[in-house]
Amino acid sequence: MSGEFGLKKVLGLGDLVAIEVGTTVGAGIFSLTALAASFTGPSVPLAFAAAAVPIVFIMMTVGMLGSAMPTVGGTYRYPSRLFSPLWATVGVWCYAIGLVFGALPMYATECVRYLQSVWPGLPFKPAAIGLLTIFFLVNVVGIEIAASAQALMVVVLIAALIAFGGIGLASVDPTNFVPPLPHGLGGFVLAACILTFALQGSNSVIELGAEIKRPSRDIPLSLLISIPLVSVLYILVAVAALGNIDFHSWTAMENANLTQPARVFLSRPWFLFFLIGGAIFAFSTTLNATFMWATKSLMVVARDGIIPPALARTGRFGTPVIFLAILWAGSVIAVLANAGIKTFASYATIGGMVIFIPSMISAMLLPKKAPALYNRPGFRLRGKMLYIAPGIGIITSALLIIILLADLKLWALPFLAWFGLGFAFYYLRKRAVEARAGTSFQEIIAKDLAAMIRDGSDPSGGGS
Repeated sequence: MSGEFGLKKVLGLGDLVAIEVGTTVGAGIFSLTALAASFTGPSVPLAFAAAAVPIVFIMMTVGMLGSAMPTVGGTYRYPSRLFSPLWATVGVWCYAIGLVFGALPMYATECVRYLQSVWPGLPFKPAAIGLLTIFFLVNVVGIEIAASAQALMVVVLIAALIAFGGIGLASVDPTNFVPPLPHGLGGFVLAACILTFALQGSNSVIELGAEIKRPSRDIPLSLLISIPLVSVLYILVAVAALGNIDFHSWTAMENANLTQPARVFLSRPWFLFFLIGGAIFAFSTTLNATFMWATKSLMVVARDGIIPPALARTGRFGTPVIFLAILWAGSVIAVLANAGIKTFASYATIGGMVIFIPSMISAMLLPKKAPALYNRPGFRLRGKMLYIAPGIGIITSALLIIILLADLKLWALPFLAWFGLGFAFYYLRKRAVEARAGTSFQEIIAKDLAAMIRDGSDPSGGGS
């Protein structure tokens, strides 16, 4: 069965959970744990728990949108149809730089750092570019093959994390958790801000609605499974790591990551299993999953004409080859720029949070703008929760963006310039689309929303 853009409906519940877990468990736990420890010391497990609170409310809202309006590229399509095409476009514009100059290069470079712990002579930048290239090519071949590889790697990844946490708990030294806030509340808040990125990955599921067999049921159900699973794994690993190594000595190490505490309590065979099945598979699954979903909103923006439609063409395998190539090329440039993990992590987090805000607003407008879709069977936020959950998401996202931009200092300027450029790009392209169509862009958007309401999901039959 084929859906919008010729995309095939091949993903089931297990595939979605694997994609969400694989996208989420990557740099978040394997690299950001040490970075967070440099901000807040042994209170990292609590910082992970604090970071999970707003994400839960955000994902509740995402689950409702995905269940009511399963479609390709929901990150853009929901806010553009229900709220504002301008803010939806600017959100995706920022999301794109968060991927190209944040998430993708961070996953690749941090994976290489782990590989260098057993292969010291591995060339850093060529290896990172090689990883990006491998998963770019895997996704050019098709999502079905990529999803199968994802599911296998996620099973091994979870086993490695459980082994790390279980073995590490047996030798935890309680004195390593004292004092709990060595850098005060400010350090804890900054750590929690950075760690929200570690839990954002599940949002990717709303990009894949046109490729999911039963989206109205499986999108919210997959979030209900993946978010608690990932949160528990993160806290388990953080307790084992911080409980077995003094954070002062750990964060002072060059390229500090989880290999240092792992060497303290894991035997050689368990260490290699953790390194390969845990760290290497974590970054691999995240790279793979990110390439799987990252082009979907761009394809819908291109269909609307804001991005040249030719860029959304699919190749012989039914995948958006041009967009995949653009993401790959941009990420390679970012690797060569070598801005560092803190900058990459901040860009990735800010980019994700910018698009969350218009998505949260569109969720509150869903009952008014599309009551037929809101009242369909499936997961729905009712009563006050319809405003509380997205409201918390909006406030939290805005605060995180402000805090992280302030912490970036000079590196915030390129992001702010890109943000401003997004407005100019939208208005220039909008004018061209309207001239070609002979009607206003708002009318084009309204017709598409009407079609989604009429068909009960989307014009391609992307519903359950």
